[in-house]
Amino acid sequence: MKPGSIAFHLKHTLLFALQFAAFALSSNSYAQSQQSTEKPAKSESQQTQAGTTSDHPGPDQSNITVLPSVTVNTKASDTAGYVAKRSLTATKTDTPVIEIPQSISVVTRDELDMRSVQNFTEALRYVPGVAVDQFGFEGRGYEYLLMRGFQGLTTANFRDGLSQAGRGLYFGSFITDPYGMERIDVLRGPSAVMFGRGDAGGIVNRVTKRPSADPIREIELQYGNFDRKRVAADLGFANKEGTLMFRLVTLGLDSDTQVRFPNTGGDRAQNRRFYIAPSVTWRPTVDTTITLMGDVLNNRSEASPFYITAPDGSRTNVLLADPKFVKYSTNQSSFSYQIEHNFNEIFTVRQNFRHMQQDGKFNELNPLEFNINQPTVMDRMAFSTNERLNQTVLDTHIQAKLNTGPVHHTMLVGADWNMTDASLKYFAGANTPGIDILNPVYPQPIPKPDLLAIQAKQKIDQLGVYIQDQLRYDQNWILTLSGRYDRVNTTNDDILNTTTDRSKDQAYTGRAGLTYLFSNGIAPYVSYSQSFLPQAGFDSSNNPFDPTRSAQYEVGIKYQPVGGRSLYTLALFDLTKTNVLTRDPNDPFRSVQNGEVGSRGAELEARAELLPGLNFIGSFTYHEVTVTKSNDGNEGKMPVQVPTTLTSAWLDYSLGSLGIEWLRGFGIGGGVRYVGRVFDDDQNTSSTPAFTLFDATLRYDHGPWLFNINASNLFNNQYVSSNVFGTFYLGTQRTVVGTLKYRF
Repeated sequence: MKPGSIAFHLKHTLLFALQFAAFALSSNSYAQSQQSTEKPAKSESQQTQAGTTSDHPGPDQSNITVLPSVTVNTKASDTAGYVAKRSLTATKTDTPVIEIPQSISVVTRDELDMRSVQNFTEALRYVPGVAVDQFGFEGRGYEYLLMRGFQGLTTANFRDGLSQAGRGLYFGSFITDPYGMERIDVLRGPSAVMFGRGDAGGIVNRVTKRPSADPIREIELQYGNFDRKRVAADLGFANKEGTLMFRLVTLGLDSDTQVRFPNTGGDRAQNRRFYIAPSVTWRPTVDTTITLMGDVLNNRSEASPFYITAPDGSRTNVLLADPKFVKYSTNQSSFSYQIEHNFNEIFTVRQNFRHMQQDGKFNELNPLEFNINQPTVMDRMAFSTNERLNQTVLDTHIQAKLNTGPVHHTMLVGADWNMTDASLKYFAGANTPGIDILNPVYPQPIPKPDLLAIQAKQKIDQLGVYIQDQLRYDQNWILTLSGRYDRVNTTNDDILNTTTDRSKDQAYTGRAGLTYLFSNGIAPYVSYSQSFLPQAGFDSSNNPFDPTRSAQYEVGIKYQPVGGRSLYTLALFDLTKTNVLTRDPNDPFRSVQNGEVGSRGAELEARAELLPGLNFIGSFTYHEVTVTKSNDGNEGKMPVQVPTTLTSAWLDYSLGSLGIEWLRGFGIGGGVRYVGRVFDDDQNTSSTPAFTLFDATLRYDHGPWLFNINASNLFNNQYVSSNVFGTFYLGTQRTVVGTLKYRF
């Protein structure tokens, strides 16, 4: 078994997990033998707690007391319809959303099901501060998004509190199927203090479905336009004692797409996907929880959405791709574990681990220029890549809940390790036929690319340590203080040219936030947070570039009516990203890092049950994103593809709430989304117009059966998302999907 192989990683991971579990069990036995009269504390996954004074032997605790026990049934109270009341994402501790001094939104499973979300970015369409699908319809699985104006394709990619932001050297990146998610937490603004390297906009944490003591048995059949066919199942069960729980989530997808090749009689690019995710949770004692999770996601796509722009700059319906050549094929898998052990009512230790791997084979065509002798023929170059991406992440932390006089503390000390390995083989093609925009021919014989032009490897090794204290005074004041140190080593190997570049980066980041809780559910807050992101390359003196640095000031107010099922938030922020690369005025082929980008604005969000059975989601975003320092002639301009204004609203109603018997089980819903104009070039000389889209849903729920029909872009608005890099990116056309679910 070779070191570096996935089998090698899994073997040693399982051994380590078993050793950790044995240690937890032995420590629990010792604690019980020393504290025979002490009532065991439940896992924080079962309740949020503090306890009475501990009898556990140790240092003098005469000046330290423990909080009175407070039990919260997270199963019942954490999520109510579209409103999640607690989150682990922002602080790595189970914290009420209203007490987090930073903007955070939660997309619940109820919302995902109500809107029949089909891909990951679709889940974020009604979240403030987030612009999705800036490259239009995306059928390949890529999760393009902007957060407060900054790219988040991979830098914002997290799952279960661990980074999956590993990036391949050309096409490779980890993807998500929303059916496997329990919820999605969107934390806006710099967040490096908890998670290490990341960009200025924030993170999106995907929370995986996992075993439950309650039985879960559902099977779905789905059919939609573009001949979309999907079968899915979610099955879970537990033993009688609830100490051993299993869950299996799986689906198969076979679909055409809106990417249609002209002059072919209607041939469309296809998508095929298989996903399976087994998991098991074992609770050997009331204080110890061990969860093992794995998944496999195989994705096959031909949907390359690149349309050729005519020589006069106008849009054509001619695709650059070829249906028999273009291919995006990835095989992705992961193994992870989560261990939690309560030593007593003060101390809890947690360890989270995941190893992910993706193997990808990609065929694509690059546009060159229009042929001099045939001015309507676009010359093309075929190329292929073979890519492998591995990422291993380990996070261990200790939490302590205690009092010092009138101040209640939830303290966290931890360390995490994040290693990414990526490799690439790039093959260039020759004698690739062009495509005539007046008479396109599909398919054409395209010679297989066989010239190895690039062979490269990259390794990124990050180690971070962090500390946090959430201080509560007089039940009203909450001060959150966090600090972190990261060390990042990057190695780039150009195997063909036998060269190696190495860089070492380090960064200190922090966060400070203050919240005041009024008794009526109003909570104003103020915060400051930082992030950093390493960047590749060297300046004219061959010094490696420093990481970009981001800092944000944010003030806001959250309102959660006492005993209600709603949450209202308002945030004002001022965010600055420095050390941005820009042209070296003394060397046009080099860069310097004195660029700067600023983002400031306001975000509003409402998630509420307005009346029994009547649910509402509303959001509004206005931000000014500006290049404030640059040598590229774009100072004072907005970056491309960034809208100034985003507005959305969703309303659904269970008609059975009217009390009319024949309407029982019926429900209707609808939404509207507005995306403001975006600029197409760095000089802001041209722009793509704003657009407005409507969505709708109709459902019938009767006994074990649930039928739902959902339409996105109901009126089939033929819009353009953006026009950049010489290509028009067409928006997502009307999508109608019917889902039949059987629960047993």
